[in-house]
Amino acid sequence: MEAREILAQRAPSLEERINALRDKGVVIGGTTYRYNFAQISAATGVSRSMISMFANGNIRIKPEQQKILEEWVSDIERQAQAEAIETGAVEETPAPAPQTFKRSIELYQTHEFTEALGLLEWTRDNRKMCVMVGYPGIGKTTVIREFAKRVPDVHVIVCRSTMRMRDLLDSIAESIGVSASGSNDERVRRIQRELAANRDTMLIFDEADHLYGWDVKKFEIIRQLWDETNTPIVLVGPPRLEEILTHGSGRSNLSQLYRRKYEIKLTGIKPDEVRAILAQYDVEPRVAAELTLIATDTRHGGMGNFVEIFGMCLEAAAGGTVTQEILAGAKCYKLQG
Repeated sequence: MEAREILAQRAPSLEERINALRDKGVVIGGTTYRYNFAQISAATGVSRSMISMFANGNIRIKPEQQKILEEWVSDIERQAQAEAIETGAVEETPAPAPQTFKRSIELYQTHEFTEALGLLEWTRDNRKMCVMVGYPGIGKTTVIREFAKRVPDVHVIVCRSTMRMRDLLDSIAESIGVSASGSNDERVRRIQRELAANRDTMLIFDEADHLYGWDVKKFEIIRQLWDETNTPIVLVGPPRLEEILTHGSGRSNLSQLYRRKYEIKLTGIKPDEVRAILAQYDVEPRVAAELTLIATDTRHGGMGNFVEIFGMCLEAAAGGTVTQEILAGAKCYKLQG
């Protein structure tokens, strides 16, 4: 079942049911009754101000107060339903099966995720040079790892700030299965021969911004591999990577590389997509709202933070509802870590 269908079939919350009794009312004995907060307070013993703030989503109430309100609202609804069935206004229907919630984190295939996979496939099929940029935590590494799982002969090379030219060439050689011995020139020639012989190979350099030090020689080697072998290559990194390729020192060579590339910019998950995901889990409305803000905050971790924090929440909930207390604990643990 699609997430939006699950969302549409979600049973109304107690807050929503209280507001419905106030705004729409119910028909009992042929008369429409609307219950304001004062009347509900008089019937249940819960203070009017407490009911008002609870119904408007401003506070959480004590479990015993919620139980009292739940029992009273359910009783009124049962009376109205029984009369509607008796008068033929509605047909009696069996109670819906309880919703089954997911309990663990899954791979979220958002629209942008699916689009990025398609663009990587296009890059591979057309043997292009591609640059993928996006803020940390937005999902770049998840996309390329999933692509490498689905497509054979895709080699992901994780770059490090401490990489020398020899280290970069060693990583490429080891990944594609050729010897890393000899001088750098010998390594380059050996790598080129292998890439030229195997037309299915694709190279993806994750965190490619780390290759930029005092010069651009490592980028020049990557450009040379693409020029000489026509191997599809993807450079992945934060927005800084785009700045390096367009404004870095030695930019005459870099601009040549950048001019030939195809670009993928990841902007992050949309709020509606987060809400559709969370509709598949048992989370309080306020928790869902806060998790949506976390997932869409691309400047501060985005989906990376969301997956980590929500994963801790689900573990702490142990199959139950993810409450505000659980979310607060997960966020505190994340900050301490």
